[in-house]
Amino acid sequence: MTYLPGASISKTPHGALTNQPTTSFTVSKSDWGHTPKQFEITYPIPPQDGGVTEEIFGLKVEDPWRTLENLDNEVTRKFVKDQNKLSVPILTKHPLRHNLEEAVEGIYNHSRMDTPQLQADGYYYWNYNKGNWARDILVRSKSLDEHFGKDPLEEGGPEVFFDLNKQENTSMYAHGFSASGKLWAVVLQISGSDWQTIKVYDTTTKQPVDVDVGGSKFTFGATWIGEEGYIYKRIIGYNGSDSSLSDGSYGMFYHRIGQPQSTDIAVLPFTGEFHERFVGKAHTVSSDQSASPTKRTWLTFDIYRNTNPETELLVVELPGGPRSVDGETIERLVREERKWVTKWFTGETRYIGSTGLEKHFFYSTADGHPTGRIVTFDTEDWDRTPVDQVLPLKEFVAVDPEGHQLHNAQVIGSKLLMLIYLKHACASVTFYNALTGRKLGFTNAVETKGNIELDPNTEVPVPEEEFEISKTSKVIIPEHGSIKPVSSRFDSPEFYFAVDTWVAPSYVLRGKVVDTNNDEMEVDISSINVVDQENKENIVCNQVFYGSNDGTKIPLFICHLHDLDLTKPQPTLLHAYGGFCAPMIPHYDALFASFMRNLRGIVAIAGIRGGGEYGKRWHDAAKGIKKSVAWDDFSCAAKYLQSKGLTTPALTAIYGTSNGGLLVTACANRTPELFNTVFADVAITDLVRYHKFTLGRMWLGEYGSPEIASDFPVLLRTSPLHNIRTDVTYPSILVTTADHDDRVVPGHSLKYLAEVQSKHLASEEGNMILGRLYENAGHELSAKSLEKKVEEVTDRLIFTLLTMRPQIEL
Repeated sequence: MTYLPGASISKTPHGALTNQPTTSFTVSKSDWGHTPKQFEITYPIPPQDGGVTEEIFGLKVEDPWRTLENLDNEVTRKFVKDQNKLSVPILTKHPLRHNLEEAVEGIYNHSRMDTPQLQADGYYYWNYNKGNWARDILVRSKSLDEHFGKDPLEEGGPEVFFDLNKQENTSMYAHGFSASGKLWAVVLQISGSDWQTIKVYDTTTKQPVDVDVGGSKFTFGATWIGEEGYIYKRIIGYNGSDSSLSDGSYGMFYHRIGQPQSTDIAVLPFTGEFHERFVGKAHTVSSDQSASPTKRTWLTFDIYRNTNPETELLVVELPGGPRSVDGETIERLVREERKWVTKWFTGETRYIGSTGLEKHFFYSTADGHPTGRIVTFDTEDWDRTPVDQVLPLKEFVAVDPEGHQLHNAQVIGSKLLMLIYLKHACASVTFYNALTGRKLGFTNAVETKGNIELDPNTEVPVPEEEFEISKTSKVIIPEHGSIKPVSSRFDSPEFYFAVDTWVAPSYVLRGKVVDTNNDEMEVDISSINVVDQENKENIVCNQVFYGSNDGTKIPLFICHLHDLDLTKPQPTLLHAYGGFCAPMIPHYDALFASFMRNLRGIVAIAGIRGGGEYGKRWHDAAKGIKKSVAWDDFSCAAKYLQSKGLTTPALTAIYGTSNGGLLVTACANRTPELFNTVFADVAITDLVRYHKFTLGRMWLGEYGSPEIASDFPVLLRTSPLHNIRTDVTYPSILVTTADHDDRVVPGHSLKYLAEVQSKHLASEEGNMILGRLYENAGHELSAKSLEKKVEEVTDRLIFTLLTMRPQIEL
């Protein structure tokens, strides 16, 4: 097997996985490229009325399909029905459909556990899925060693705490426990909608103890204020009925347990001086997070003005502690006694924990430190800072000297500081003594060179095992891995985190802070449930760096089965995101796994600009009216793969979701000759009117504003919907959306379908453009049932088989 020069290689991890999926089903090359003859590809007739022509900033803008923005009108319903009437039989009646469905189900069919969370009542809680359940079950136990990884429905397994499989089309968006562990608040979604309902349960009886709280959106977990109430986000005008669920002004509200929602207090409304702001999640700040804390307690709000990772961090002290305040008190404190950790939106700052020395830690990319550092304020700093002024912060950990991006951080057991950096989109962890600031150790792949971006010919060796344990120096994790959020408590030396890769399901590791005889500390890392099971197949992941149009080096993961013949071009699925400062970090994906295993193809993931692989500078390079920089990076990834002989344009498929859907539809306009197949999922396609739907106005910082004269011409000439070409042959395109997507409304996909189908009729060569609207589904994959996930993955695999002909290329 031939590897690319300069590639660093990681293999499927061994030893810490349960029931690693394997498959013997492989699609023969002779089974590709045959559209069933019984299907005549005739596209649905789009609406003939309701089109609009406008003049905006002196430019003529045609919008012939405006009526499709309304999903509830009769014309749109017919258009959707006709699209599904065409696409569903083609995708479902393929002779290999059943085989691929079984294969995809097999990829999901392994025991899955997320990171356990220890609560004050001694219970550990974690999500568990046997593999074939529609949704995860939240389970609990007081002994991880005895129960973690076991089936809760079998004898000797953990206790079932909350089973969403008993509720139709319902998913869990977030959840959290009160400080005592006696109350549990869960944020639920119906059919994947972003609109949420919050329920509170008694953890002893597992019964609801409060009214259902509605009108919420993007509440990333309720913030408990003592045991009496919590803070959450919702629309201001909510009257308790579905008729009032429309995006208007929002605010942070305090809800008291047992009281009607109509009595909730807006402690921080996004009006007046906070107009059009929003908050991620409020946090309580204290070195004592117990139910009856003896230490002073503060409350923070991370205030954003749009989706850019830039905050002002407002903080108030809760006099007498969280159990002594109510909504009216918090509202007054925010208005009259607030102070600031950071102001002026110079970066993002988040609370990460406190120590017993009354030192409070924050992750921050603000104030000229865009790669991230750790800062603190002490209790005495608060006392000497005037109201409405900025606290004097002290630097605890400086920016990484090699320039790597600080991605996440956590204070553990009031003693340990765990920092997670991104090194070329892969996780590297460093531990510090949170009391003294001394560096304790770090994780890294064996002999990994930190300057690989500057020296692309450096070859990085592969560790024999996916992690090793050392009390004094290194904890080695997979070469191309990511670390999921860390679970820890202020009063426990243990912590937990999950390791994820492109090539295998994630697994959970346990860490423990160990005090030594010389008043120092060490860190032990171990697996909770080691499984002595060898994988029957091996997927490898290479990372290379290719040049974009302007010479910038872009990281590219290339994954495939270990025995794939790379001397010949192979079917390739190219994926990226490139927006909102969100990095493409390693994670296991059923579509990618099946494409590699069952179609024996290559999966390539590009860390293009606009994302957060290298922090603010990477995001800013392709933000606003410079978004096309990301599209150039993506097209160059395809050119690189094709120039190396790994694939050809006829064997290249591209896949993007949401902002990634914008990416692939834009690239289909700009460089259609590079691609054979396009998967555009819940895509943003209308850059002229995106800000008029739901919370699209919060994306103005990401895409540029159609309301600004200098931005509008750029948006008009780059908007995928408005720039469908007729002078070239388009790739085959599968456009997918969902009836409950109220983030990127289906109108984007439907208008794009009407435009591209009307200009590109299905050809005899097999090029076709299909639309598929899924019912009882929303924007996020995590909110979908197993059945929906399998359906969507299989649809894309079948579309690949219908539109590619590798037997010709080989």
